[in-house]
Amino acid sequence: MEFLEGRDTADDRARRHAACVRRVPSCTRVDGSGVHLVDETVAVEVPVSLSCDGVYVTVLSCSPVDLEDLAYGVLFSLGIIREARDVSHVAVSRAGGAFNVEASLRAGVSVPDSAWRASPLSGRRRTRESDALEPYFPAHMVHVDASRPYPGAAINAAANALRDSQGMHRATGATHAAAFVSREGRFLLVREDVGRHNALDKLIGALLRAGRDSRDGFVFLSSRCALELVNKAARFGIELVATVSAPTSAVIEFATQANVTLAAFAREDRFTIYTHPERIV
Repeated sequence: MEFLEGRDTADDRARRHAACVRRVPSCTRVDGSGVHLVDETVAVEVPVSLSCDGVYVTVLSCSPVDLEDLAYGVLFSLGIIREARDVSHVAVSRAGGAFNVEASLRAGVSVPDSAWRASPLSGRRRTRESDALEPYFPAHMVHVDASRPYPGAAINAAANALRDSQGMHRATGATHAAAFVSREGRFLLVREDVGRHNALDKLIGALLRAGRDSRDGFVFLSSRCALELVNKAARFGIELVATVSAPTSAVIEFATQANVTLAAFAREDRFTIYTHPERIV
């Protein structure tokens, strides 16, 4: 995939769609007019095992595309890498219906033990019970630096264009999307996955690999405004997270301290700003 521009192409979207949907014939549909046999399109979901320098990190259940992006995004979210150049190579292999993703770090990259402890399924044991909270409430609170304000019209434009950008969701109704949106409301990069966390990790990985500045746009999520998702976005330096559904009290508290603007219930031509409204004009 070409990352020089950091933008998706029509060919990229077609490739993802072909790999991530499957036709299921002769399903039985029951509705008000009776019982019918219909063909349905479903999302493909596969187990993906991720390791780094030979150390098992985690296993995920996700859509079988953009797995290089996924590796970069997960390693970044866990604090194992800080930038794309920390990774020297990513190898993706398939074994039956499963995938193995093996990342190799550049020589000299130092990984803190806390990064390994943050992985809930890592082969390395946690040293403190409180380590389990580190992925959600980092010991050193993330604080995002503010830049110039974002126009509210960009959030409305993203909300209105979301469905058109979700090819897999339109076909299956089973996937989430994470998009990086310009200050003018244009979708620059979109990643879809059966898991909302996977979709955002893939997006962050793609942004890292493309060398995108987090201040060039904001993140729009098709899912609920979950704490872990806002945390991941904040770690990358995203100032504004817009979602189609609601936040919780914990998300609002985190975003307030981390200096992240939350705009939830972004649908059609409305949204609700929960934190740092001064960033939206």
